[in-house]
Amino acid sequence: MLVREFTRRLQEILPPETAMSGDAIGLQVAPKRPEIRRVSVCLEVTDHVVAEAIASGSDAIVTFHPLIYSPLRTIDRTDRVGRIVADCIAADIAVYSVHTAYDAFRDGTNRLLCSAIGCTPLVPLVPNADGVSGMGLIASCDLSFDQLVQNVADACGGPVRYSPAPSAHVTRVAIVAGSGMSFYDDAIATAADVFITADVKYHAFHAAMGHIGLVDPGHFEMEQFVPSGLCELLRQHIMNVEFITSAVRTTPATYALPSQLRSQTFSLQS
Repeated sequence: MLVREFTRRLQEILPPETAMSGDAIGLQVAPKRPEIRRVSVCLEVTDHVVAEAIASGSDAIVTFHPLIYSPLRTIDRTDRVGRIVADCIAADIAVYSVHTAYDAFRDGTNRLLCSAIGCTPLVPLVPNADGVSGMGLIASCDLSFDQLVQNVADACGGPVRYSPAPSAHVTRVAIVAGSGMSFYDDAIATAADVFITADVKYHAFHAAMGHIGLVDPGHFEMEQFVPSGLCELLRQHIMNVEFITSAVRTTPATYALPSQLRSQTFSLQS
């Protein structure tokens, strides 16, 4: 498939106008090669992802997170982004970012997580004009708060920070995968019992007490389902191109646990 046709098809499937204003989506590294036959799909582009794409003979990388967030003044190999851009150019590998266009997609980022934690998707938290796409998700469930938190921990595979919901029983959940605290007021306005998002600041947990349950399983942990979901979407809609889900775990963060874990109950008033 010609490069221009490939990018046109991506824009038809995930329209740029559905993304958040100013987001760095679209073709970020243009190739010299005229055709795209094999594509690696990843959460974000790292040195290991590029090496994997080269080894697999990929002509392009479709990434969720943009590689280039702001204009590059120089391409410097001592800088992570500059080095990766240089490596992609040297290998003649295109890079295309979908980011919030996939977040806004009806069956995108938030629905993948919603299904994984046992909730039923309803409508976007902040719908676009079409009423179908939009940022975030409102979902229904019939779970105790404790069970919901456990479901999130099990699905995301890591420690979960949270402050409790006003009610021990949860029927309505707002979800924004990734850094979603800018949508906190929207979650409150929809009368959600719980808001699940990432990168929550310490004082936000205080502010949420008595208003809404706040659950933070981590940024990567919420979005780790994207590469396989995005890859499957592209396979369904773009023929004559082979799509490969990246096997690289791209999070730069690791966790150290105490040598002894003790169960302790802390008073919320202390």
